[in-house]
Amino acid sequence: MQVETLRHVLAHRNSKEIGRIMGVSPHTVDARIKASIRALGVNSRQEAARIIAAAGIEAEYQPLIYQSPELAAASRSAQGGLVSDESGASGFFHLGAPFPTSERPYNMHGLRERILWPILIALGTIMAFAALYSVLLGLGAMLS
Repeated sequence: MQVETLRHVLAHRNSKEIGRIMGVSPHTVDARIKASIRALGVNSRQEAARIIAAAGIEAEYQPLIYQSPELAAASRSAQGGLVSDESGASGFFHLGAPFPTSERPYNMHGLRERILWPILIALGTIMAFAALYSVLLGLGAMLS
């Protein structure tokens, strides 16, 4: 992070601009620069930036979001909306559970499943309320 900050200093950006680019506050940028100045034993931010550039030190980037390998593999296997499980069942009408299970702890649904599950849930809810309404109508007719 300090190397990346000093690269922006070398590009003649101020702390506010660097903070916007890196997604941190200008105070955090200043703290990183001060730590770099102390570590390098120089007197100014420009000198520190020049030393980093002359040494050819590259910033070690850490991804902002960790994605587990299982999730990446799952997204590759679910491309096109066809999902296959361990038993080999696959096809258009095969639907996995819409919630995580011990066998499928990650979301591996394709586009078709992501569209189909809310529709199926809505239809099931409508049918349940229709059945309840008809039962209540029948009870009302029996009691009157």
